[in-house]
Amino acid sequence: MRTLICHVLLADGTGRTPEPGAVLLEDGLIAEVGHPAAGADCEVVDCGGRGMLAPGFIDAHGHSDLSGAASPACFGKISQGFTTEISGNCGLSPFPLTECNRAHLNDLYRQYGIALDWTDLNGYRNLLQRRGVKMKLESLCGHNTLRAAVAGYAQKRLSVGQLAEMGRLLEEMMGQGALGLSSGLLYTPGCFADREELVALLRVVARRDGVYATHLRSEGAQLLEALAETLDAARAAGVRRVQISHFKTAGPSNWSKLDAALELMEQARHDGIQVGCDRYPYVESLTQLSVVAPAPWETWDDTTLSRWLADRRNEAAFRTALTARKRDWSQVRLASTGVSACRRFAGMPFTEIAAVRGDDPEAVVVDLLREDAAGTMAAFRGMSEENLMRILALPECCCGSDESARPVDDSIGLSHPRGFGSVPEFFRRLTAAGMPVGEVIRKLTGLPAARFGLRDRGLLRRGMAADLVWLDPERFRSGADFRNPHRPAEGVLGVWIDGCRVYGGTLDGRRS
Repeated sequence: MRTLICHVLLADGTGRTPEPGAVLLEDGLIAEVGHPAAGADCEVVDCGGRGMLAPGFIDAHGHSDLSGAASPACFGKISQGFTTEISGNCGLSPFPLTECNRAHLNDLYRQYGIALDWTDLNGYRNLLQRRGVKMKLESLCGHNTLRAAVAGYAQKRLSVGQLAEMGRLLEEMMGQGALGLSSGLLYTPGCFADREELVALLRVVARRDGVYATHLRSEGAQLLEALAETLDAARAAGVRRVQISHFKTAGPSNWSKLDAALELMEQARHDGIQVGCDRYPYVESLTQLSVVAPAPWETWDDTTLSRWLADRRNEAAFRTALTARKRDWSQVRLASTGVSACRRFAGMPFTEIAAVRGDDPEAVVVDLLREDAAGTMAAFRGMSEENLMRILALPECCCGSDESARPVDDSIGLSHPRGFGSVPEFFRRLTAAGMPVGEVIRKLTGLPAARFGLRDRGLLRRGMAADLVWLDPERFRSGADFRNPHRPAEGVLGVWIDGCRVYGGTLDGRRS
């Protein structure tokens, strides 16, 4: 099948200023760029001089590993222009699976109704193919999943044999196409890893010229130490590409650390490491509510915590310790939960939920963790608007939604507004600040493709995958917020993946 998209500005993904032209698609690839003519057998999409055509946007940091299979249309992502997602982030990937981690991950992903019955990346890809997932999911191998596959979720130093087995499994997953290693050193069991463990695994990544993407051990009080740890391990292992996931300075007392963090990253570049980052364009983060657990429970996995709180005799000690931390619950929102009685509170701060229930916020938190620690997500406000804009504007910063692909409804849970609005907000903020449109498009396309080694996409160039977005820049905006997080973006006129139109025009992503 041949398709000609014509009479439109072309933003080619290199950073150049968009210019008028046309693109010819054939057999899932870009056949010609510039001013190709339509043949007799060619479908013509005449844009009438409206908007611009760009390579499909690449979500540099997503979590659609299982949500994409549960909702194959991937509507929330595709409707804002994403055609590829880098998944397997924050140390969590749905492979490799063994009897040491399978039950835990089945519980973690239970909201999607998919039994994790495979063992490796090949098996996981077979699931995506069987389900007909529209968006392209390119995965990293998650360190937490990898460690748990060998040693479970308990706090322990790994033996020489266990470390060797982790390296063997990582080598196997990268041989099957994993782009590299991700870590989530804030989470169990990744938080138990020492330098020796990280360097050993990163040597595998270096041998295969993969990328290391990391959710730092701290994004707040120990931000600089955590960043130095990552860059030191990369140097020791010889890793060439490092991606700092959802780069931020969390908490007002840490906002002043951005300059020092940027200096550490620049020094690493002088040392030969290609250090980049991704960021969602919001100042509220999203993660499991269980991260609020005080010591000694902060290192427990979610399943263990729920089971322990199910014994009401344990509740008092946990609640007392939680209260003693004096968290400002007005700055924490419930984003989504599997607890049916509390789903109506999604989008509300915990102080408001507590007022409705006639209780205190800590009691609400305990109830949610008891019933659904694995599935309850919360948004935390504590980032600087000024730092956000500085990070977004960095030449090495890609757009990463840090979200799962969702349908319009809440059948598999509600997302942060970034699940439907990351790209339009990223685009709006940067163009409003004076960044040229061509450069913004590069940060959404060519930059993440190069960072993650995706040589077949990210540019409007002959031979590249025919993944395209037709966009009206004047109308491109997001209406999603925490009360209505699943509002589709405005201004996306068409999306093609491998030459097939999957969104816009006569095709509606909610029905396709």
